[in-house]
Amino acid sequence: MKIVFTKHASLKLQEKEPKLLKITRKKIIEVIKNPIEIDKSIHPHRNVGKLNQELSLCVIYKIENMSHIVITFYPAEKGRYESKVLQRR
Repeated sequence: MKIVFTKHASLKLQEKEPKLLKITRKKIIEVIKNPIEIDKSIHPHRNVGKLNQELSLCVIYKIENMSHIVITFYPAEKGRYESKVLQRR
């Protein structure tokens, strides 16, 4: 699986908040490959993964020509987007 970062996503990684929260390309790729929740009901898709004890990491991406194109990402309060998964466990 090829993962490509848009200019927006690449520039966002350089901002203060992602650096403080230790959000890296590697972490974003991990969320795409091993999410705790995938929301394909929206387009582009959203994967949610664990960032730390209090926060989740949401990654917005689309699939084109067999590549995952990362559009953006953002931290979110734990449980806000993965609540459906947590209720099933």
